[in-house]
Amino acid sequence: MEQELIKAFKKAKYEESPVLVNNIWHNIVIRNKRNTLLRLWAFSVAGFASFIGFIPALKTLLNDLTQSGFYEYLSLAFSNSGSVLSYWKEFSLSIAESLPTMSIILSLSLVFIFFLSLRYVMRQIINNRYIGKTYGVIA
Repeated sequence: MEQELIKAFKKAKYEESPVLVNNIWHNIVIRNKRNTLLRLWAFSVAGFASFIGFIPALKTLLNDLTQSGFYEYLSLAFSNSGSVLSYWKEFSLSIAESLPTMSIILSLSLVFIFFLSLRYVMRQIINNRYIGKTYGVIA
């Protein structure tokens, strides 16, 4: 990248100064490091918040499944009664109607946000292994 800056200054017919090139390079490195750390912390906080929020959402989902009678319909499907096979259309509509849709959407969205944040955090860590190192100014 330093060579590209030198070429850009030569093409622009500026008098290049070693101090100016070093200052620009140092500022670019500092800005990239700051942006990387900001993204790392933002994704970490979002992932942690979605992980913590998943616990009450899971409790709500289980409570809604119990109140809606979904477990009773599901246990009826696995029983040995032949009435389920003869009335399968009505039975499938009853199961679909008893699902707590909003709780399922909330739980799945929190899981999605957690895994998406985890992916971005891991990408930031892998791509920027030298986040903690200080870049020296070339003299």
